[in-house]
Amino acid sequence: MSCSGSGGSASCTSIGNVSVVTGQGTSLAAATDIAIDTGGGLATVNILRIKLKWVSGTGTATLTPRLYNLSGAAAGSINMQFAGTATAVASLFDVACVGVVFQTDTAGRFFLEPGPDAGADNVVNYEISYEVV
Repeated sequence: MSCSGSGGSASCTSIGNVSVVTGQGTSLAAATDIAIDTGGGLATVNILRIKLKWVSGTGTATLTPRLYNLSGAAAGSINMQFAGTATAVASLFDVACVGVVFQTDTAGRFFLEPGPDAGADNVVNYEISYEVV
């Protein structure tokens, strides 16, 4: 079992077949994504929970988190697998997911876009629980 995130620091733990990746993304702009590596080639993942907390930066109002199965994919594209609601930066985005099942890219990665409303210097803590199915 291996999982990691890029774009800052990250760690991963495993509880049975559920992996929990936690980390901090830095230097984030509106469309910056963070790669989450499931540890192998093409995989199907079931996202169980997504938590985000804005730490600092010029994003002053909201985060709108999204998940993709392709790096650099655009909001509203076929590669967008999950779209969260705009959440005030003072609040914790915490969503238990049902039915967020999709294939990763060929390297076994999926991508978290925290989606701050402004700036390119945002710092966000994240925790994603998922299982490879």
